[in-house]
Amino acid sequence: MNKNRPKVIKITAPLLTLPLEPVADLAALLAWARNEELDIEGRHFKDLTLNGSDFSHLSFRESLFENCDFSDCDFEKVDCRDLRFQSCSLSNSNFAEGYFNRCEFFACKLVGADFHQAQLENVLTTDSSFQYANFSKSKLKALAISQSDFSEATISECKLTQIKLDDVNFSQTSFFKTPLKGLDFTSSQIDGLIVSIEALSGAVVSTYQAAELAKLLGLIVKNS
Repeated sequence: MNKNRPKVIKITAPLLTLPLEPVADLAALLAWARNEELDIEGRHFKDLTLNGSDFSHLSFRESLFENCDFSDCDFEKVDCRDLRFQSCSLSNSNFAEGYFNRCEFFACKLVGADFHQAQLENVLTTDSSFQYANFSKSKLKALAISQSDFSEATISECKLTQIKLDDVNFSQTSFFKTPLKGLDFTSSQIDGLIVSIEALSGAVVSTYQAAELAKLLGLIVKNS
């Protein structure tokens, strides 16, 4: 048995049962769910805009969000399972202490979003921007992140498990006090990475990236 063989990362995609019911009056639906204390499930949210609104403590199940703008909204302690977000704007929204399982973000903007102390599991992220986002003290498990921007984000004091990276921009991202063992950064950008020396142990980097990270130790690398 080859102990050096990379572990296979298994990620479960959202499970959606078609057909989904179109949503015409989102404000009314949110009010109904809050008053009745019921989950919102099996819905198709399309071309909807509701900025600065309150989604906190609500539960969403098996739904598709397409071309929606929910910027500057409050999603604190939201419970999200089996959701797909496609071409949506959720920038500057608050997802603190939220829960996401079997969710997908495709071509979405979450610039400056706050995921402080959130839990994300089985999450797929493609062609999306999380620039300046805050993931401090979050638990991130079974994530596949590709062609996405996490530059200048804060991923400090996090627990990372089974993370797959492909062409991700981590320029000037803070991983302070976050162990990076097992993370393969070779296809990603990590210039200006903010990280403690001990947390780098076990991270996988290219020769060029290793030379850049050596600067954290005060080393000067010369070409022979």
